[in-house]
Amino acid sequence: MDSILEQYYVVLNDDRPSSLVECAGADGSIDLEKYQEYKAKEEELEQVEKNYFFSIAPAETECGEAESTLQNSTKRRKKSCKSLRPYYFDNEGNLKFKLPTETVWYYAYARCSKLAVKFRRRFRMPYSAYVDLLQKLQSAEEFRRWLGKDAVGDEASPIGLLLLGTLRYLGRGLTFDDLEEYTAIGEETHRQFFHIFIEYGEKTLYPEYVVMPRTAAEFQQHQFEYDVGGLTGAGYSTDGTNVIMWRCEHNLKQANTGFKDSHPARTYNVSVNHRRQILYSTKGHPGRWNDKTLAMFDEFLSGIHDGKILQDVEFELLSWKDGNVGGEVVKTKYQGAWGLVDKGYHRWACTQAPSKVNSLLIEQRLSDWIESFRKDSECVFGILKGRWRILKTGIRLEGKEHRPQTVFG
Repeated sequence: MDSILEQYYVVLNDDRPSSLVECAGADGSIDLEKYQEYKAKEEELEQVEKNYFFSIAPAETECGEAESTLQNSTKRRKKSCKSLRPYYFDNEGNLKFKLPTETVWYYAYARCSKLAVKFRRRFRMPYSAYVDLLQKLQSAEEFRRWLGKDAVGDEASPIGLLLLGTLRYLGRGLTFDDLEEYTAIGEETHRQFFHIFIEYGEKTLYPEYVVMPRTAAEFQQHQFEYDVGGLTGAGYSTDGTNVIMWRCEHNLKQANTGFKDSHPARTYNVSVNHRRQILYSTKGHPGRWNDKTLAMFDEFLSGIHDGKILQDVEFELLSWKDGNVGGEVVKTKYQGAWGLVDKGYHRWACTQAPSKVNSLLIEQRLSDWIESFRKDSECVFGILKGRWRILKTGIRLEGKEHRPQTVFG
């Protein structure tokens, strides 16, 4: 105990600055070198002070009463967020803060991962995809603040751990406080990184992976399965899905609460091909809007309907000659693409829904066949909400502008 007190007085009386006033120059500017010495001295004093209080506490209450004694004795001092980081005791009994590069996540996942199956299950993507995404973030200007050192020369938080935390937040719905426990990085840092990642995903990742076809050449690669299934000219199926918005403003609750939902939600109209690749997704709209209203604000569907895109697509359909059912079958040429929807959409040429009332068996079989093809969009929603928990349990961020475009990408 005496050695700890001696160490405390040695640190207290050394030549390093003891206040911010001593770090200021004559012109009022801050000397960074003196400021670093001041911060290092403050941390050493805090460390020695904690070691002293833990040394005088009873051994059987080391993690209980000692912590309480430490908090009561130092409550006059302004606590920094770093004191809340995970810590441990070394072999000599000194309290040490755990660094992000000493955590299990850093060694098991950030540096390298040999647990391929578990990595995919825990972070919802293969390790190779994680490495590719990490390289993109490291070269992006938005994440430059986490690639070097801060103003006082301290190493920034590892961007690999921050990305893992974001994936765990999206995939399993953890809180930022949970991520601080796993990575030894402050929850506020995780929160700031997450918001920047969402903006980066919407502006950069989403346009890269979700490409809306505009010409016949681009649309042709999505038609193969429909052509084989006898639905010539089709290339997509469209449906809407809701994502719960928990922290909705009171004045927006009525507009965002649909007739079938008990919670406010944002609605997304998504078009996919038969290989379950997303071709287009709208931005979040109020949950009260129905499918017809969503279609009016859907750039993909309204573009086909208005003749702005995919008007160079040509195909042939079989039909009864002169409308004589059971008579001669003829081929008719059409122009423009079309897709499969449910009965809630407009009766446009580009939005074909299965018929519910049929007088002939052949018409009923065709309707059932179209219904089976139309399930692609619903399967995509099930896959996304099964993989990314934030889509299933809801968004806990404030503001309707935080839409999960990153996940749809």
